[in-house]
Amino acid sequence: MSDEFVQLATKEINEEILGMKNILNSCSDDAEVFQNSDKFQKHTHKIKGLAPMMGKNALGNLAAVLDDILKQIMAGKTPSGMFDVMNNLVEDLAQNMNNDSDLDSVIQKTKNLLNNL
Repeated sequence: MSDEFVQLATKEINEEILGMKNILNSCSDDAEVFQNSDKFQKHTHKIKGLAPMMGKNALGNLAAVLDDILKQIMAGKTPSGMFDVMNNLVEDLAQNMNNDSDLDSVIQKTKNLLNNL
């Protein structure tokens, strides 16, 4: 993969994360997260595709699990505490882009949430 591709993908993923932050800034509770789940899902879908192509497999895995949760919400599930979950996960995505932080425990916790829907 070229340096140019990595730069472009990095820029796009950071824009997707910023988009998620902007949506969260307009939300104040779970209900508003549920109402915006389709908007969040468009961002996670793009991240889950781009991240592995640039070697950020953990980031892609976290985005994929979050994408699945958002699809469940779009189908009518309403897990309690999603406002806080989304705030934490968006921050985890941003931190991983900045410093390649370890996401294993976050991915596992997020998978557990998905499995309990």
